[in-house]
Amino acid sequence: MALKLYLAGPDVFAPDAAMRFDAMRAACRAAGFEPLTPVDNALPADLEGAALADVIKQVNVGLIRCCDAVVANISPFRGPNMDPGTAWEIGFAEALGKPVFLWSETAALLAVRTPGDGNADPDGWMVENFGLAENLMIAVNPHSVATDFAAVLGRVAATWSGN
Repeated sequence: MALKLYLAGPDVFAPDAAMRFDAMRAACRAAGFEPLTPVDNALPADLEGAALADVIKQVNVGLIRCCDAVVANISPFRGPNMDPGTAWEIGFAEALGKPVFLWSETAALLAVRTPGDGNADPDGWMVENFGLAENLMIAVNPHSVATDFAAVLGRVAATWSGN
């Protein structure tokens, strides 16, 4: 039975979301994994707004519950930090005891991406600077942040082959 990977990240918002997920699904299958994505389920056509949002959340929660591991894209999204929905999914998966593997499309560290002088942002708030790719609650992870999707799948494979 193939290892089930939930693919979290802001990719659902990309203009080329369908192509991104097609490529990620194909890469997962080629590596022997079963991809679970937030775009794989049909949503009720008669819902909108908060009711639709609730269904989307519950579907994704269900996918995380049934996966073996989460592979999360923590690339900067609409600012210097990652997508907040992906951060929630990472925390939920960790609370369930699921391993989480991280990747990012950028190599720049969080402190470098954050506007300001490296110590404080333009409003005077301290800039978190631990030399990490993202907030410490995300980036302190047994698996370092991979530089792309192929690399993160390699880390998943290496981790499971070592079990």
